Amino acid sequence: MGRLNILQIAKNAPTRRHSKELRCYSTYIKAALSRNDLINASENRRPSSKSLPEKAKVVICGGGAQGAAIAYKLAEYGMGDGVLLLEQGELGGGTTTHATGLLGVLKASSQETRISMTSKELYRQLEEKGWYTGFKECGSLYVAKTKDRMLLYRRMKAASVKFGLDCRMLSPNEVKEYCGLVRTDDLIGGLWVPGDGVANPFEITLALGNEAIDRGVTVVENCQVKKINSEDGAVKSVETSLGTVQCEIFVNSAGFWSRRVGEISDPPVAVPIHPAEHYHLHTKPVPDLPPDTPVVRDPDGFIYFRENEGRFLAGGFEPKAKPAYQNDDLPNFRRELEEDWDHFHLLLENILHRVPTMKSALLEKLSNGAEAFSPDGKWVLGQAPEIANYYVAAGMRSNGIASAGGVGTLIA
Repeated sequence: MGRLNILQIAKNAPTRRHSKELRCYSTYIKAALSRNDLINASENRRPSSKSLPEKAKVVICGGGAQGAAIAYKLAEYGMGDGVLLLEQGELGGGTTTHATGLLGVLKASSQETRISMTSKELYRQLEEKGWYTGFKECGSLYVAKTKDRMLLYRRMKAASVKFGLDCRMLSPNEVKEYCGLVRTDDLIGGLWVPGDGVANPFEITLALGNEAIDRGVTVVENCQVKKINSEDGAVKSVETSLGTVQCEIFVNSAGFWSRRVGEISDPPVAVPIHPAEHYHLHTKPVPDLPPDTPVVRDPDGFIYFRENEGRFLAGGFEPKAKPAYQNDDLPNFRRELEEDWDHFHLLLENILHRVPTMKSALLEKLSNGAEAFSPDGKWVLGQAPEIANYYVAAGMRSNGIASAGGVGTLIA
């Protein structure tokens, strides 16, 4: 399947304007491109520890965006010397590598909105420290096919006032003005959130890890957690492939492995999540695809798409998910799952319906990776009732980078 009849952006596409609001992205992009002083953490990685300490005040299991952010915030609070971050592979090498980098701030839940706003501010601070985060404030364009969806958007807009977030309701014609690629004949409106954007989850995770190490955090890679022991109802120690560490507090932020980590705790800690297959479609570079293309979200069609280094990156959340590793043990390291084009077909049809010009694009790949979801789709955050001083940060449903900074602050 070398070509998807998906994409040719017309050079004479109409310019997007709005009488009340100008999107001066060319200025933003020019400023962003001039930031050649930013450092890629992936090219300047701090060395991790080769040995395991005998004891630590806090042990964090999982070196993804969540775990790195928790370690960083604890170090910022002056606890760095007592924090141990364990990663079974390499820092940022788990589900973070499969992330799309969507950084949506305005959520349907007030708590998730606060967490996402905190994340965005943390990444801004990382750039002030000189780290490259890949953050681009391109905005989110939500579209609606139903009255119920528009009602939800009106509620989100009403909630945005509480947080001081800028957003506005759109008519179908205005949706077209904000993104000329979008088919609008079946839409009844939309919602524009200019403060949303995209970022680079891998670079952010490594930057947080570097900052944490600089502040005294011990990071040990290629170290598997085998068991979490308790005594008198509280966390006592953590057994690993490299030895046992005495500790007072344990944080389970192991991505889709979090449920398994809960099961090897004594007593077991319930983490109600399960990995499901999650697909991303990547095209080859597209001529004249504007770098300021907003993230377009079509929840009625279960899909979204964004611009990614001159390419289209599209995905979605199909109404009937396909469980991953249902009959197999979880792998020790994240790996790509075999793509299932039949299962992805519904999302593909809706993507091509919403963005007709994508039909002539060249396909680069369809990636399939496991993402953790809870039964009700909510994030699993906070202290576990089974063991004192045992905390969980899991079930981010592919919102890892939008939540990581806020979750790190909340858990810390």
